[in-house]
Amino acid sequence: MATVINILAIIGFIVVLSYLISYIYYYFKNRSMKVIMNQVNPPFQYMQQTGIKCPDYWVNTGVDEKGNYICKNMFNLNIQNSETPTSGTCKDVKCYFEKDKKIMKFSPLGTNNTWVPNNPNGKISYTEKEKYSFVNDAGSGDTSRCNWINCCGAKSNTKGVWQGVEKTCAYNPNTTPL
Repeated sequence: MATVINILAIIGFIVVLSYLISYIYYYFKNRSMKVIMNQVNPPFQYMQQTGIKCPDYWVNTGVDEKGNYICKNMFNLNIQNSETPTSGTCKDVKCYFEKDKKIMKFSPLGTNNTWVPNNPNGKISYTEKEKYSFVNDAGSGDTSRCNWINCCGAKSNTKGVWQGVEKTCAYNPNTTPL
């Protein structure tokens, strides 16, 4: 009888020990993943929900009939090229869709695509090259995000502020890893 109790005690100890080791392993694995995700700035989830839609300090007021994001300069930030230039590097780049309403439209991300890695919720994650192509393409919007950043700052030598998108615009898919 004592032998059976000792065997059950050993089995119980092994089960508890394996549970403890498993718990510690997953705890540190999740902790290291959180540290890595916190180093990404802005976070992927922010880019998916808010950041890709409108420039910093602009407000997303909805979508138009084509699904484009409608962004409004609610805080009256200075925009250098409020009129569309007809010459120079920013020729034909619109900084406002409607200047009097201070709105701009940008193409949508798409319902089946996501900025977040690892294909969450069945959506297809953009690769770095696809992100680069997306921010450089006007799509059904008026101006590409990269053109807006380069041409629509507060002064002629200042870029527009759009954290996360600016980093992607600077990425060269043919030479540098992101």
